[in-house]
Amino acid sequence: MTVTALFISGCLETAQTTPATIDDAALEAYGWSQISMEEKSLEQNITETTSIVFNSATVKYHNDRLTSDINEQVLEFKEDNNLPVSIDIPESLSAQIITYRLSLPSGAQLPTELVSKIMDSRMNEIRENNDIENTQESSTRTITLDDGTETVVKIFTASGNSTESGMKMMGFFTSFSNDESSTFVMGFVPDGAYTVDAGIINGTVFSIDGENEIDEMLQLVSTIE
Repeated sequence: MTVTALFISGCLETAQTTPATIDDAALEAYGWSQISMEEKSLEQNITETTSIVFNSATVKYHNDRLTSDINEQVLEFKEDNNLPVSIDIPESLSAQIITYRLSLPSGAQLPTELVSKIMDSRMNEIRENNDIENTQESSTRTITLDDGTETVVKIFTASGNSTESGMKMMGFFTSFSNDESSTFVMGFVPDGAYTVDAGIINGTVFSIDGENEIDEMLQLVSTIE
């Protein structure tokens, strides 16, 4: 869909957004899948008399291989402890990658602070929707994208609201831009051991090596065009 950006000096058209997608072969190799794609138009005030309308696309990916691994560990724990009922694991304890791309009108120059504001708002929305809180930056890395561009990735640790198991979260976020669009990518994964302590039943239900999972996720991100 094409929308029009209105300026005092005339009209500029916003190009249709090309979603920031991960290479299909890489998804298959690592056991991931695309679960949704959403396109929107957004209006933003630039000055008191000028507004701009631009397009965005959000793509979400899920780690099917990790979910299968968690389920296998949970089943093994249940059988080892002769549990008569299933163990419910919060849906938030899964690994996801989310890409968000914002298309800019041809010839328009958006202030850096405006792009940062939009990206911060989007990241906060993702955190709220995926039960992530108390994020703390732990390190940074540099990866090379498919087109040869280098981008800095911030790694963070966090906690979630949905479990009292003691399991933490790890994640990352990065952003990069060109003359046509700005792209934001965020990923998160459970880290550590999911434990239970319920009388005679206690122990580690499953565990995840968050560092290894982040390494894999960044390999996937590097294939984004």
